[in-house]
This record gives sequence, structure tokens and C-alpha cells, in this order.
Amino acid sequence: SSGINAEWPLRPGDCFYSKRLGRRKTWLVPLQFAIGVVMLYIPSVVEEALGNKGGELNIAVLAGWFCFLTFLAATQDIAVDGWALTMLSKRNVGWASTCNSVGQTIGFFFGREVEYVCANVREREREREREREKESWNK
Repeated sequence: SSGINAEWPLRPGDCFYSKRLGRRKTWLVPLQFAIGVVMLYIPSVVEEALGNKGGELNIAVLAGWFCFLTFLAATQDIAVDGWALTMLSKRNVGWASTCNSVGQTIGFFFGREVEYVCANVREREREREREREKESWNK
């Protein structure tokens, strides 16, 4: 019992438990926020670590930040798995990992497709603009 109590302060999601959010969302909301902050901050770190701001290449800094980001994402994945187990009925608990895998695959597919479509739309607009410029020069 004392071993469990000794590790409890090391789990920040349990330290800031909110009855309004619930056990799993108390972990998810701060993790999502932290991931967002890190994703906004990492571009400046990457530019500096790659030496684009006059410095030297620093792989250790890059690896450290991306390991931290991966740690946050893995912790979030564990919290989502736990949340799924609490949402599903006992009869459907076996489907939790399947739902997770299918959801991630669908999210990855739509994320990539939206990026592809947006890139193509921008390229088509550029081509149309070039054609309009050629037509205006020919007149």
C-alpha cells in the first residue's frame, strides 16, 4: 500500500483530478494542451537545432523534443484506451482496440486526403492564374 501511495504524486493527471471532467479527461485535456503547446514551440527549436539561425546542427535537442512529444502522445493514447474501456459495455470491451485502430486509420486517411486535396486546389488556382495572365498578355 505504501508503494502505491509513494508513486501517486508522480502522476500529474491524478494530482489535478476534476470531478467535472472525470478520471480520463483529467488526463486528456492537459495532455492535449501540452501537445498543442509543444507543436507550436517546436518549429522555432527545429530551426535553431538545424543550424538555420547561424548555429550548428544539434541532434540531441531535436531528439529530446521529439521524444518528449512522443511521450505525451503515448500517454494520451493510454488515457484514450482507458476512456474507451469505461465507455464501452462489458460485452463490447473486446472491441476497444479494434475501435482505436480503425479510428486512427480513418483519421490518418482523411488527414492525408484533406492535405492532398488542399495542395491540389492551391496548385490548380496557380495554374488558372497563370493562364489568365497569359490571356491578358495576348490581348
